[in-house]
Order: sequence, then C-alpha cells, then structure tokens
Amino acid sequence: MYNNSSRGLVTSRISDQLDNLKQEFETMAHEHNMYKVQRDDLERKVQNQVGELTTIQQTLYDLQQAHNKIKQQYESEIMNLRRQLEMSTGNVVPYPSINPPSIQMPGVSSLSGAPPPSTAPRSQGPPSLVPAGGKEMMSGNGSTGSIFYGMGGSAPGAPDAKRNFPPPPQGAPPALSSGLPLQPPKRGREEYSYPAQAERVVDDERDGKLNRRPQVSTGNSNSQPPDMEIKDENRKGGVNGANGAAGAEDADWIVGYNSGVQTNLNIDLSHNLDHSSVVCCVRFSNDGKHLATGCNKSAQIYDVTTGEKIHTFAEDPNKEGDLYIRSVCFSPDNKFLAVGAEDKTVKVWDVENKRMHHTFAGHGLDIYSLDFSRDGNLIVSGSGDQKARIWDLEKKECVHILGNDEVGPKDGVTSVAFSPDGKLVAAGSLDRIVRVWDATTGYFLERYEGHLDSVYSVAFSKDGKTLASGSLDKTLKLWDIVGSRSRSRCRSTFTGHKDYVLSVAFSPDGNWLISGSKDRSVQFWDPRSAITHMMLQGHKNSVISVAVSPTGRHFATGSGDCRARLWKFYH
Repeated sequence: MYNNSSRGLVTSRISDQLDNLKQEFETMAHEHNMYKVQRDDLERKVQNQVGELTTIQQTLYDLQQAHNKIKQQYESEIMNLRRQLEMSTGNVVPYPSINPPSIQMPGVSSLSGAPPPSTAPRSQGPPSLVPAGGKEMMSGNGSTGSIFYGMGGSAPGAPDAKRNFPPPPQGAPPALSSGLPLQPPKRGREEYSYPAQAERVVDDERDGKLNRRPQVSTGNSNSQPPDMEIKDENRKGGVNGANGAAGAEDADWIVGYNSGVQTNLNIDLSHNLDHSSVVCCVRFSNDGKHLATGCNKSAQIYDVTTGEKIHTFAEDPNKEGDLYIRSVCFSPDNKFLAVGAEDKTVKVWDVENKRMHHTFAGHGLDIYSLDFSRDGNLIVSGSGDQKARIWDLEKKECVHILGNDEVGPKDGVTSVAFSPDGKLVAAGSLDRIVRVWDATTGYFLERYEGHLDSVYSVAFSKDGKTLASGSLDKTLKLWDIVGSRSRSRCRSTFTGHKDYVLSVAFSPDGNWLISGSKDRSVQFWDPRSAITHMMLQGHKNSVISVAVSPTGRHFATGSGDCRARLWKFYH
C-alpha cells in the first residue's frame, strides 16, 4: 500500500513538472513569435526608409539634371541678348557667370559623386562655351575664363575674330561663320546597340529564338555641338584620308580651348577611315604602327602613317543579321589580334599569316571588352553574362571565371583591363560598380562604388596606381588602387560632358586623361587637377571608343557616324 502511494506521488510530481515545462515552453514560444513579429516590422520599416532615401536621391539627381538644362537655356538666352546689345551699342558686354548651388541632403551623398561643397566643383554642368569676345566662362571645375574655338588645334587666336552668329534652330547643325556646315550631309548609317541596363533590354527575335539583347539607339544625340566662333585662317582645307578625297567635308572638326588654364597641346587630323557600319572600337598596336577597328561583321587593321587598310578579318558574309565586333586588342608582340563579338566568342587572329589562331567559347552573351596581359599569354574578356573570364593563350583554355553571386557583377560587364604589371584585372559593369580581381589567383579584391549609372569604360594609368572609369552618369572618376583597403577611394570626379561617357584612356606619359562621349565630343583632362583643357568636336554621332598610341603621338576615335579618325596631338 505504501509503495502504491509513493508511486502515485511520483507520478503526480512528474505530471506537474511536465505541465510547468509545457507552460514555460508555450510562454517562450509566444515571446519568440512576438519578437519575430517585431523584428519583421523593424526590417520592413528599414527597407521602406532605404527605399525612400533611394527615391529621394534619384529625384534630386533628376532635379539637378533638369536644373542644369534650364540653366543652359537661360545662358543661351542671355548670350543672344548680349549679342543683340553688342550689335546695337557696339560695346562688348561682360558675360555673367552663373554658379548653381550644390544640391545635397543630410545622409545622402553628393549627387555628382564629387567631394563636399567646400571642395567640389562649383558647376556640375559642362563648360560654358562662349565666343572669343566673351569676358568669362565656366570651366568644368568652375574656374573662369573664355574659350576660343579654332580648326586644327590652333592656339587661342587674336582678339579681332569675327563675332559669332546667333545659335541655329533646335535640331539643325550649327553653321560656321563662312556658311560651311559643321556637319556634312548625313551618310547612311546603321543603328548600334550599346550594352544597357536591364530595364533597357528589349526582345529580339533572331534565328527563331527569342533573345534578350540590351539596346540603346545611337541616332543623332539631342546634345548639339556648342555654338562657336571660327576664324577663317584657322580652318583646315581637308586631309587626305584612306577612304576619301580631301575637301570641305574633312573640315568639319573643331577644337575648343579652356583659356582658364594654360596649355600648349595641339591637335591635327591625320586620316579619315570610313566604314560600312558603326565603328564600335579602336585600338593601337603596341609599337604604334597599326590601328585596329571593329564594326559590323569585320575587324580591320590600318597603317597609322599612310592610313591605308592592310587587312580585313571578316566574319561569314553570308550569315544573316548583324554581328558587331565590340572589342579588338593586339597582343604585346603584335603577332595576334583578339576580337570579341556578339557571337559570344573570343577569336584570336594571326596577324602576319592572316588566319584564325584560336577561338575561345564559354561566355553566355555578347563580348563587350578584351585586353591582353603584359606577357601576352592571358586574355581577359567581359561579357553581358555578368562574368569576366581569363583565357590562357598557350593552354587554349579558360583559367579563371571572375564573378559569382556573392561578390560578382549583378549585370553585364562592359569593360575590362589588365593593370600594367599584369597582376590585377579591373572590370566596369552595368550595375554602376568597378571591381578588381587578382589576375593570378582569380580572387576578388575590391569594389569601387560612386557612379550613379552604369560604368562603360575603365583604364589603368601607366604606373598602375590609378584607375579611371567613365559612366552613363556623364562623369569620369579616378580611383586610388594602392594603400589601405577601402570601398570609397575616389580621388576626383570629372564633370563636363553633356551625355554618356562611353570610353576613357590615359596618354602614355600620364599627363592626359581622354574621354569620348555620346555628346560627340572628346575631352582632354588633366588627371591631377580634374580640369578639362580642351574639347574636340570631330564626329557627327556618338564617340564610342577612344584609344591613344603607345608612342604618345597619335590617338584614334571610333563613332556611330560610321567613321574612325586618326589624330595627331603634340606640343
């Protein structure tokens, strides 16, 4: 009987303890659920706030663009009124300098990616372009001075230049003082599709398969070349190009100098290289003797001295549809020419024997950019498939795939470059970020954020300590790639272009950073001061590609006007 009573007490205690444990578990589960609800609510609030800040930042950026556009319209009207007043009075009227305030909000970075207002350029827009008689202008960095425009890179001329005519109607090409049109009659051209952000992607039916292909029209930009004054004695009569006779059509280029800074750089046109389609890329050989270009279904090699076409490496002419050559690059010994195209392959041509050496396949979308390593054994390629690949020319295989879901590009890779010592690979992407990898191991090293739109071009300085990038946000940036690790090492931001910056390149001596833009201009910047010294208007459509000869005596431009041009620049 005693044993039965003891057994009953034990059972009762166990039951009570189990009930207590059950109650405690339910209490803890309830508290856990409450904490989870609170956490979800806080996360939702944080996400909403982040989204609101992003929206505010984009709105402010749009407002700034609209403000700059209105400012340019006001300046144009003021310039017209000033001309009318000068014509009626015969006196020179000072041109007013307009400095828009910097637009910033607490917690939101500068809309232009520039330093704080105390050190940022005073004007976010391009340099104000005024006649030689003007007293002041605003340079890309806010410095004052006047700009003189003359043909052939002549230095700023005498003060007795003819006064400028009123600007032509919107959409019409500006006329020179002699009546010679700045833009010759339009020639037939094909539409070229830039790599573009995901929201710009359009459906394209090709060979019965639906493909997603980024596309942006390269029709004539709304940004017309600036109204400018031309002295008759500074007009060139034409250049004997490889594909056209000399004549008035070749006198359609203009150089503008920023008189707020001192420069003795001069530019001359050497050769016109006409193509049958848009010129997507230009690249010099490492000895500076040859220039390669890429267009629809072919890559060409030209002699830099004579401008003569040496050879054409053509795709199958019977193949239907377009096949644009997006990138070309010579090997360091000039024996091979690597070609990247819309067929997702990297083709390596033997230049001397004029035959195919090897084809690398592996990318899932168009090839946008190529570069050779210093030793000539490796090729890096960037593609719309969000990957960069390093290929071994000797082993004829891919040795590294740069990019993964964690740290890799979240959109297409538009531009790639080896550092001068061959140890690093840099890549610009449509996701607005510049990334750097170790070329030997393929390990991801760093990312550089600051651009407000897609990055279209990257280039290393000769010493390998600086990386330049050009973006659809109309700016260039210089990044320091040595020193302590940091995700924000933007040394300077270059503002001045009126439209997308599509290509950047350093001069061999490192004294100039050259950029090509959808606004049809090529600008020469001092990388130390971030000031533009001169602007070349030499094409009738977007300047898609710029390249500088390793000799430092020539540079080349490729454009949507179906023409590449070879230029001399000298002191």
